[in-house]
Amino acid sequence: MDDNMPIIIYMSYFVKNFMKSLMINFIKRHEKRYTNCSLLLVFISIVNPAYAESYIPKSDQSIVASWTVPKPAKQPKIFIAQLISDASKPGLASRYYGRASALLKPLLAAEPDDLDLQFYSATVLQHYHQFEQAQQLLSQILKHQPANVAAWLMKANIHMVQGDLVAAKRACLQVLGQGSLFLSTACVLEVNAEQGQVEQSYQQLQHVVSVAGDIEREQNIWLKQILADLAQRQQLAEQAIEHLSGYPLEQMPVSYLALWADIHLDQQQGKIVLDKLGPIVLASDSFDDALLLRLALAEQTSNLVSYSDSTLVSNSANNAISKAWQQRLTQRIEIRLQRNDTAHAADIARYYLDIAPDAIKALHWAKINWQQAKLGPDKRILERAMAAQTSPKGITKA
Repeated sequence: MDDNMPIIIYMSYFVKNFMKSLMINFIKRHEKRYTNCSLLLVFISIVNPAYAESYIPKSDQSIVASWTVPKPAKQPKIFIAQLISDASKPGLASRYYGRASALLKPLLAAEPDDLDLQFYSATVLQHYHQFEQAQQLLSQILKHQPANVAAWLMKANIHMVQGDLVAAKRACLQVLGQGSLFLSTACVLEVNAEQGQVEQSYQQLQHVVSVAGDIEREQNIWLKQILADLAQRQQLAEQAIEHLSGYPLEQMPVSYLALWADIHLDQQQGKIVLDKLGPIVLASDSFDDALLLRLALAEQTSNLVSYSDSTLVSNSANNAISKAWQQRLTQRIEIRLQRNDTAHAADIARYYLDIAPDAIKALHWAKINWQQAKLGPDKRILERAMAAQTSPKGITKA
């Protein structure tokens, strides 16, 4: 499962808004002086006085790496919610989800019945593909808060990832029961698309958006991803690109960037992906697997075009430079393999399908991925890996 595709986290922006409201309510109750903060923009953290004072290099030459460091906050809940919210940004997921997970454990041990902490924990568990544990927490939350729309949407998401589309649609309809017609409709249409009704779902969602009036920015970004994904599945490239053209790429989450790249890669527009996505990834704290994969594919596509035109290939140095993203991805995959990182099984399978063809390894990781997720992209990865076992030419194209 590609953790950054919009079909996986199609409700993420609503969940972020839910967390934002929790933070605002918490602040109003406890810290009036925080009410003027922009909670979705400010990074906050907890400072543990037990740690020694940080070392500050006296010269830039002493710095070997740098990254975004969250700022101090007095309330752990605020910090955890912000970490989860910001984890969707390029380069932050691994560190921020890891930090949130570490902070949640002692807090939940002290307050196991705290519903806010349970929700944050379910969000982290979902990210790490620990779906059963996440569902248990969500069910517990809904026993006490049956009108919790965000919990219902996350349940629907997990059911859909696991291939239980009946249960996913049932959860979507629970959202409708809480008065959220707009969100419930989008949720149901996404499930319908997974059931094969892509064209109908696309048309209906376009109509829903057109009559919805003003839609807040973050929710609109989420909807644009769904529409672009549905358009891409119908090979409507121009419409898909148009859906994602309304916002600066530099401000978008990983899911948005990955989908944007996929659409351009389908059109053999690797250079556009390298030129626009490359600088964004280079400027981030670390490299996301999903974006590394797409940049490596873009580089590969661009190289094929270059090799077909001898005037574009001047010397071996240029050829070496043109493999920089593929080399970075190879290094990342080696780390994943050393850790037996099944959470990135889809990326590893695609690596062995498209970057370093190896039919046996591709099938191995495609099967692991299929055990975790059964969405359309996961099925296509498995089918390609199985076809590679018998294909006289080896790996088949995506």
